[in-house]
Amino acid sequence: MSRKRLRWFGLVIAAAVTWAGYLLTACTAPPLQLAPLLEPLPQPKAVVRGLRRQPYSALKPRSVVETKEEAPRTDWRAQLALLPKDASGRTDWVRALNDGLISPSPGLDPKAEAQPVLDLNVELVPQVAPEFKATFSHKAHTQLLGCANCHPAIFKMDRSGDPITMERIFAGEYCGRCHGKVAFDVRTGCPRCHLGMAQ
Repeated sequence: MSRKRLRWFGLVIAAAVTWAGYLLTACTAPPLQLAPLLEPLPQPKAVVRGLRRQPYSALKPRSVVETKEEAPRTDWRAQLALLPKDASGRTDWVRALNDGLISPSPGLDPKAEAQPVLDLNVELVPQVAPEFKATFSHKAHTQLLGCANCHPAIFKMDRSGDPITMERIFAGEYCGRCHGKVAFDVRTGCPRCHLGMAQ
């Protein structure tokens, strides 16, 4: 016999001997050895898959959204035109306040509390020209502004603490921070501070 046939013959004999050994020892072998060959297969479990798509349902009616009408926008230029004017044609805020046409709130914060009006005039008399004495009315200013708008950033709390001159006011310092911008112009409103000047 050839080698190839001998190999096949040896494999067949080895397999036959192994199966014969299993069959002869089937009754006396421990159950763990034969369990894989003799136990029945477990019952298959039922598999439940989800739906591929949602079941059809009728469309829900669209909800109606109520819209409130917007309040008409205020034409501020038209409102400003209704306020009294000074000699230069600018709004006279103090007159508008005294006539009851405006009533400023104490601040942007709804909880802001109004400060008391300070009825105090401060007189500033230049040494070289006492006839140009200027009178600053705290009452007119504190009806419109809180104290912190000016003190201590613009004016110190000392009468002689600020070297106020007309040149510095014209340059936008001290009174020039507001006057000529949102309040009357110092170039045309001289008699409003220098009370001795002719109107």
